[in-house]
Amino acid sequence: MFSVQTSRLVRLVPGLTALLGAFLLFQVQPLIGKFILPWFGGSPGVWTTCMLFFQVVLFAGYAYAHALTRLPLRWQGLVHGLLILAALALLPFAPDASWKPVDGADPVPRILALLAVSVGLPYFVLSSTAPLVQVWFTRATGGAQPWRLYALSNFGSLAALLSYPFVFEPLWEVLTQARVWSGAFGVFAVLVLWCLWRDRAQAVTAPAAAPVEDTPPEPGQRLLWLLLPALACALLLAATNHVCQNVAVIPFLWVLPLALYLLSFIFCFEHERWYLRRPALWAAPALLLALLACVEAPLEKNTSWLALGRQLHAWFPALPEQLSLAPNYLWQLAWAFGALFFACMLCHGELTRLRPAPRRLTEFYLCISAGGALGGLFVSLAAPRCFTTFAEWPGGLVATAILAAFVLARGLKRAPLLCLIPAATGVIACMLHLGFKTEPRLLRMRNFYGAMSVEEAWDSGLRMKFRRFIHGNITHGMQNQGAPLHLVPATYYGGHTGIGRTLESVRYTNARVGVVGLGVGTVACYAHLGHVFRFYEIDPDVERIATNEFTYLGDAEDRGAEIEIVIADGRLALEREPPQNFDVLLLDAFSGDSVPAHLLTLEAWQIYLRHLKPDGIIVAQISNHYLSLAPVVEKIASALGLGTTRIITTEKGDNYGTDHVIVTRNTAFLRAHPPTPLPAAEAEREKRLNPPVWTDRRHDLFQVLDLH
Repeated sequence: MFSVQTSRLVRLVPGLTALLGAFLLFQVQPLIGKFILPWFGGSPGVWTTCMLFFQVVLFAGYAYAHALTRLPLRWQGLVHGLLILAALALLPFAPDASWKPVDGADPVPRILALLAVSVGLPYFVLSSTAPLVQVWFTRATGGAQPWRLYALSNFGSLAALLSYPFVFEPLWEVLTQARVWSGAFGVFAVLVLWCLWRDRAQAVTAPAAAPVEDTPPEPGQRLLWLLLPALACALLLAATNHVCQNVAVIPFLWVLPLALYLLSFIFCFEHERWYLRRPALWAAPALLLALLACVEAPLEKNTSWLALGRQLHAWFPALPEQLSLAPNYLWQLAWAFGALFFACMLCHGELTRLRPAPRRLTEFYLCISAGGALGGLFVSLAAPRCFTTFAEWPGGLVATAILAAFVLARGLKRAPLLCLIPAATGVIACMLHLGFKTEPRLLRMRNFYGAMSVEEAWDSGLRMKFRRFIHGNITHGMQNQGAPLHLVPATYYGGHTGIGRTLESVRYTNARVGVVGLGVGTVACYAHLGHVFRFYEIDPDVERIATNEFTYLGDAEDRGAEIEIVIADGRLALEREPPQNFDVLLLDAFSGDSVPAHLLTLEAWQIYLRHLKPDGIIVAQISNHYLSLAPVVEKIASALGLGTTRIITTEKGDNYGTDHVIVTRNTAFLRAHPPTPLPAAEAEREKRLNPPVWTDRRHDLFQVLDLH
C-alpha cells in the first residue's frame, strides 16, 4: 500500500507543483503591471515593458534550470533550496513610491529596475519550475514522457490569466492581491522542496539508468527552436500594443491575447492531432482580412472596412444590415486576436514537431525562452526606435504568412504550388497595407507613449489648408492655416462645448488655468492678457509638435498670456507641486481611446482640489468611443461633496462631438449651465454600469467598457 501511495505522490506532486508555479508565474504579471501602471502615465508601453522583463527573466530561469541539471544531485537540491528561501524572504512585495518618475526621461530603464527589485527573484524561481519539474518527473517515473505535464503547466498559466480580470481584480485591491499571491508562493515553495527531497531519495535508491541513444539536433533545428517562438512572442506583444492603443489599457486586454498565446501552447503540446498543416495552409489567407484592421485611419472612418461590409451584405443579404456600417471595437478585437491565435498555432504546432528526446528538455526550453526574449526585445526596444508606426503588427502577420509557405513546403512536398498561397497572401497584404499608409504626413514619430503624426490637407469648403495631430488613431488637435480661422478653437474645444463655456466664464479675470494634456495647445485660444495657462504633458515629443507645427501657444503669448509647460505626468507633477490656485483645471487626457485610469481615482481628485480655488472648476474631457467614463467622474464628485453638470455636443463644422463632465462647488456656474439631457436608452445603460468609487488600489476600466 505504501508503495502505491508513494507512486501516486510521485506523479501527483510534480503536477501540482507545475500547475501552481505556472499559475503564480502568470498571475503576478497583470498584478504588478496594474500596480505600477499609474506611475508611468497609464501607457500601453508600460505593459509591453513588463512583458519584456518577464520574457528576459523567463529565459534566465530556463538557462539556470539547464545549468542546474548538470550539477550533482546533492548540489542541485542545495542551490535551488537556498534560492527558494531567498525568494520567500523578499515577500510580500510592494513597490516603493520612490520609484515614481520625477522627470521626462525614458521610463523603460526605471520600469525594468523596479520590476527586478520587487518581483525579480520570485519570478526567476517560478520561471525555472516548468523545465525542472519535468526533469524530476522523468527521473522519478523511469523515463515517462513529460509533455502532458507541460500542457498542464500551460493550463495553470491560462487559468491565472483568465481569473485575474474576472475574479481577483474585482474582488481585492492590489495590496491584498499581493499578500494572497505571496501566501500561495509559500505553498509552492513547500511543494518544490518535497520534489527536491523525493528526487534525491529516488536517485539514491534507484538502479543506474541504462544509456539512451541520443541524436543531437541539427543546427537548423535549433535555429527554428529560436525563431518560431520569437515570431509568436513578437506577434503577441504587437497585437497587445495594437489593441490597447485603440481601445483601453486594462488588464483584460493584456491577458486575453496572452491567454490565446498560451492556449495555442496547450493545444499543440497536449497532442499533435490539434495541429494540422493542410487546414493551416487554407487559413493563411485570412491574414489578409486581418491586416485590413491595421490601417492607420480611425476604425469608424476606415473605408476598407466599409467596403468589405457592403460587399459581404451584397453577397449574403441574410447577414445583418449593420455589416454595411463601420464595425465597433468588437470587430477589431475579433480580427486581431483571431489572427494572433492562428499565427501562434502555426508557430507552436511546428515547434512541437521539432521537439527533442526528454534528456534534451532543458536545452529545448532554453531555446524557446530565448526566442521569446528576442521577440520581446524587438517589439519593446527595437520597434519604437526603428518604426514611426506600429509596423511590427502587420509585418509580423506578413512574416507568418511567409512562414506558412516555408513550413508547408517542407511538409507537403507533393503540392508545392499550393504552398505559394500563404506567401502570395503575405506579399499582397503587405502591399495593400503600405498602400493605406501612403497618405502624406508632415511628420511621423513613435516613442514609449505611442505613434504620432501630423498631416496637412486642403479644406475645399473653407478653401484653406489645415493641420491635424493624430496620436494612434485619434485626432488630438487641428488648426486651420488661414487667417482668421487659425485663432478659432477646433475639434473638442469650440465655444459651445463644456470646455469652451468654462473658459469663457473666466475670460475677463486674471485667471490661472491648469491643463493636464497638451495636445496641440488648442485651449490656448482662450488665453488672453493677464491669464496664466499651465500645461502638464508627459510626452516631450508632443510639446515639440505643439510648438513647432502649430501656432496656438505662440499666438496666446503674442496676446500677452503666460504659457507654462511642465513635462511630467500631470498627476505626479501636481502631487509634488505647491498649491497652484487654479480657477479652472482641465483634464484633457481622455480624448484618446487609451485612458490613463490613474487620473480618475479618488486620491487623484483630492490632489486636484488641493490646487483649486474654493469656487474653482474642474472639467473632465471624457469623449471616448469605447468607455463610459461619466459615471466614474460623477461618483467621485458625489463622494467629495461636489456638484456636477454634463455638457454633450454634436459634431458642428470643425468641432467634433464632445462629452464633458464639469465638477465644482460654484453653484452659480452650475445653474447657468444645466446638464444636456441624455437619450433614455443611454441614460439607462449608464445607470446599469454603476461603478464604485475608484481608488488607486481598486479600479477597473472593464467595469465601464461600453459593449453596445
